[in-house]
Amino acid sequence: MAEKHQKKHNRQQEDNHDEFTSVKHSVKRKRTERKLRKKRKKVNHLKTFLSSALLILLVIGGYEFFKMPQWYLPQDTFTNPMSGRVDIVNNRIVPTYVIQNEIKDVEVSKLPIFLTSVTPIKKELYENPVIKKVYIRRYGFPARLQIIIREREPIAVIKQDINSKPSAFFTTDGMLVMHKRYMNISDKEAKLLKILTSSKDLQKDIPFEKYQELEKIVQAVETYSDEKVEYIDLRKPNDVFVKIKTTSIRLGTLDNTVYERIKRIYTILPQITEVNSKIKYIDLSWDRVNYLKLQQTK
Repeated sequence: MAEKHQKKHNRQQEDNHDEFTSVKHSVKRKRTERKLRKKRKKVNHLKTFLSSALLILLVIGGYEFFKMPQWYLPQDTFTNPMSGRVDIVNNRIVPTYVIQNEIKDVEVSKLPIFLTSVTPIKKELYENPVIKKVYIRRYGFPARLQIIIREREPIAVIKQDINSKPSAFFTTDGMLVMHKRYMNISDKEAKLLKILTSSKDLQKDIPFEKYQELEKIVQAVETYSDEKVEYIDLRKPNDVFVKIKTTSIRLGTLDNTVYERIKRIYTILPQITEVNSKIKYIDLSWDRVNYLKLQQTK
């Protein structure tokens, strides 16, 4: 009986010891967890502080960076062509100095280049009848602009004499350009139809329908002569001439019989090689008669 009681007593002591050990371990674990929470708070506070400090530094640094003068256009950007801050490219007909003059009154923005509006520049340039489209690129360090010009395409030049500079030209979209500042098209003239006209006709607008009518006549001449038309002479409206490589062709009045008269070119053009004298022109101005006009000899 005493032995049984002793065992029971021992078990109770073991249970009390285990319970005490468990409580002790639990307290130790809670202390450890409390220490870890404190460390995490400190780390989180430090991270928050460092993040805030970094953000403040970035804001201040960014503000100071974008205040640098390299982000801003000088106030003489548009009035001083030698500033090097405006690069004009792709203009072939309109001279660069004309474009520079057209934007000289544009107010220079006080904002950084990447916030600068290019609308005022485009508005001024679109007043130019030759300019069809304007693209503007903005660059920094230093702040500068690149103006890319897309011009209307000429299809015919109007002159008072074959060797003179153009006085006007038609574009593919039907516009007649007459301002002398926009006549820098000498490099394109070889491919363009040349129309000779009088100074009196140049004092009034020439409708695009007139050019379309002349283009049909030129195409008919090229078809029946198998030669390229060099120019059409309208200086005498009732005595029109067309120049091809071989000779000149007198069409006379451009009435409703002109296309029938043009058809006779292919029958008379071969006769030129059979004539020893120099031919001045082929005369197709008569309805049913055509002949070769010879140059007068001294």
